[in-house]
Amino acid sequence: MIKEIRIEVIDKKLQSYKPVLVKKGKAIAAVLKLKKPIDVFLIGPHAMRALNKKYRKKDKTTNVLSFVSPPGFPSDALGEVYLDPRYIEQKREDLVFMLVHGVLHILGYDHERKNDRIVMEKRERSLMRKLK
Repeated sequence: MIKEIRIEVIDKKLQSYKPVLVKKGKAIAAVLKLKKPIDVFLIGPHAMRALNKKYRKKDKTTNVLSFVSPPGFPSDALGEVYLDPRYIEQKREDLVFMLVHGVLHILGYDHERKNDRIVMEKRERSLMRKLK
């Protein structure tokens, strides 16, 4: 059975973003044939800044953060993705693309080195084509 991408709205002002992410999340999970769920949280800039500062030592907000669940973590999820939809809109980025980007980080994709970035960007483009 394919697992899902579960969308949780933390900042209730962001509730309007949930329907499209639920729909696209189901499609992403199906295409990727996820074996375990991924939890996605919609948060505002203050919460995003706090997470970014705590875990990345960057005292600023950002569009997406992803955290892989460590072995023994008391959750059934592969990991967690945090999205700030308003920040994403403000930067004229695509919310679904940022969801795809965050999910790929959970699955081990990265963009620190040039070759890794090329592989990740190719997978992002492929997934986005399949979601259209």
